[in-house]
Amino acid sequence: MSFLTPLYLLGGALIALPIVLHLLRRDVAPPVPFTAVHLLRKTTIDRTRRHRLRDLILLAARVCAVLLLAASFARPYRAAAPGSTRMTVVAVDRSFSMAAASRMTRARELARQAIDDARGDRIGLIAFDERTDVMSPPGTAADARAAVDAIEPGFGATRYASALDKAAELLMDEPSGRLVIVSDLQRSGFDQAGAVLPEGIELIVRDAGAAGGNLSVSNAAIERREITATIRNAGTAARAVEVSATADGRALAARRVTLPAGGVADVAFDAGADVQRAAVALAEDEPDGYAADNARYAVQQARAVPRVLVVTGASGSTSGFYLTRALTAEGDEGPDFEVKSVAGQALSAMAASDLAHESAIVLLSTHGLDRRAGDTVRGFLQAGGGLLVAASPDVDPAVLSTVLNWTPPIQPREVAHAGVLAATDLRHPVLRPFDAVAANLGQVTFDRAWQIDARSGWRVVAQYTNGQAALAERTGGPGRVLLFTSDLDRRWNDFPLHASFVPFAQETARYLSARTPVLSMYLVADVPAGVAPTPGLVESGGRTLAVNVDPRESRIDRVTPSEFQTLVTRTASQARPRTERLAAQAEGQQNYWRYGLMLMLAALVVEAFVGAR
Repeated sequence: MSFLTPLYLLGGALIALPIVLHLLRRDVAPPVPFTAVHLLRKTTIDRTRRHRLRDLILLAARVCAVLLLAASFARPYRAAAPGSTRMTVVAVDRSFSMAAASRMTRARELARQAIDDARGDRIGLIAFDERTDVMSPPGTAADARAAVDAIEPGFGATRYASALDKAAELLMDEPSGRLVIVSDLQRSGFDQAGAVLPEGIELIVRDAGAAGGNLSVSNAAIERREITATIRNAGTAARAVEVSATADGRALAARRVTLPAGGVADVAFDAGADVQRAAVALAEDEPDGYAADNARYAVQQARAVPRVLVVTGASGSTSGFYLTRALTAEGDEGPDFEVKSVAGQALSAMAASDLAHESAIVLLSTHGLDRRAGDTVRGFLQAGGGLLVAASPDVDPAVLSTVLNWTPPIQPREVAHAGVLAATDLRHPVLRPFDAVAANLGQVTFDRAWQIDARSGWRVVAQYTNGQAALAERTGGPGRVLLFTSDLDRRWNDFPLHASFVPFAQETARYLSARTPVLSMYLVADVPAGVAPTPGLVESGGRTLAVNVDPRESRIDRVTPSEFQTLVTRTASQARPRTERLAAQAEGQQNYWRYGLMLMLAALVVEAFVGAR
């Protein structure tokens, strides 16, 4: 017999109390002088056997109650007790690439095989793409086997982090849990950071098959009367394919294009008039290609130039020079932003109505800001505006916290040699354009930056290579707040001198410009509430939305099962050693402490019954 918390056995020393009380309360008859019998011979009064037996039973009952209470709190268990089972979680990929050929049929067979192999285990079944759903909670193999047939490929993209997180949650208290991943092992499933699994969980990878090639429409754009579609050939052989398009419901003349192996081609359609809605589709695909990416949808969005207010230092300061130039760089249709620079004193003098037409505010200095500026900026954020704060010698953290009413206040520490910038979440709108060229961000050297506590209400979007937050988003409230922990004026870094600065500045401003027209083009994973996650042109809230699949899922490059294992980061999140977790599981299944408490109650009943007589 072992104990999970043996220190509670020290409470057994309390049996000394009933023993001491028993010895102190022994009945000794005192001498009583009485005149009428003073001539009688003195004799010792003997205790009866009955009284002795009663006292011994009371003592034994009290000692047993104390010992049983201490032993129950120590949680006894038998380490070699039979019947201790483990849990197996089977995770099945349901991304749209699994719809190719007979891949989902193969995945179901592998899932059933994994369930059969887990003899005696409790089985849980989950299905994943960008999100994970529990198809069968941990239970019997029969329940999990019945739920396998309900898994169907959808329109989401593969994200292994989603499956690993849900599996770790289900196996949190399991000392020897097992996770079986059934997937086509697309490499793109690791594009998003966060593929983490605790060390104590065994990981088994099952390959559901590979695609030999895939043709896809990776993008569709409307430029007034012209529709441009990007066609990709992910196969190893050249392919000729027919591409069709519709403009506002009108069918346009089909185009035939030849793509080399791994090639990309843009196909343009002249609609003859301005286009509001368009759809582009492929006439055919590879035999084992993905059908969901054979079509792409687009909606024309009215052009509106967001207005950005840049708050700099004193009048005449060069602060904001590089940022202003980046935002006012002209595109094909002119500047994408209208930028106005003001000093801190000017912002303090503004009323809330003065910011009604601004889309975003960039705060490069806190000089001249007072309580009125704080009220104005907070009102702007409550109305849905966006704010970017860039760290620099001109930004006082105490003033910043007071102006924005941050609780707890931000208390950064300046650190030197922060390293280079690393995109943490490429799905964030600010970093999404850098998906294919994320390495360009790594060319920027950051000599100085703020080190902040990212746990206090911040979501880290990008990091430096020293592990500290580089770009963080403040959560809560209708407005968006981004904090860039280095400056944008070339004093703490050389970011403004790199080509990546212009798209970074523009995408940040575009993301913060909450007052621009509502987005009309979404990926399946990002559709607003009330819109079905299905590709196509849909009507919602009086406007037309274009919903498309994630083009990253169209890739066919894969990882091997052994490489999959190396790409999953192992952590010690299950802090207790394996022996302790095994002991906790055995004790939890046996629950001997309950019997100890029941015996203790029985001892107290005996004590009460005997003591009352």
